Amino acid sequence: MEDAALALRSDRGEHRAVRSALGAALFLVAATAAGCAPTLNVLGVYFPGWLVSGFVALVVAYALVWWLGRRPGERALAQSGLFFCSLTVVAGLLVWWIFFSGF
Repeated sequence: MEDAALALRSDRGEHRAVRSALGAALFLVAATAAGCAPTLNVLGVYFPGWLVSGFVALVVAYALVWWLGRRPGERALAQSGLFFCSLTVVAGLLVWWIFFSGF
C-alpha cells in the first residue's frame, strides 16, 4: 500500500516538473516573439502587425464565404464553420507573410 502511494506521489511530481518546463518554454517563446512584432500607425494609434493581419484575414474570409454562399453548388462549403476558421487562419498567415515577413 505504501509503495503505491509513493509511486503515485512520484508520478505527480514528474507531471508537475514536465508542466512547469513546458510553461517556461512557452513563456520564453512568447517573450522573444513579442519583441520583434512590427507595429503600424493607423490614424495615430499603433497596432501590432499580427492584429492587423487578423483583421484583414477576417474581412477576406467573410467576403469569400459570402461569395461562395451565393453560388448554388458551394453553399454547403460556405456554411461550414471549420472552412471559415481554416480560411481565416490561412488568409492571416498569407497577409503576415506578404506584408510583414521582409522576405
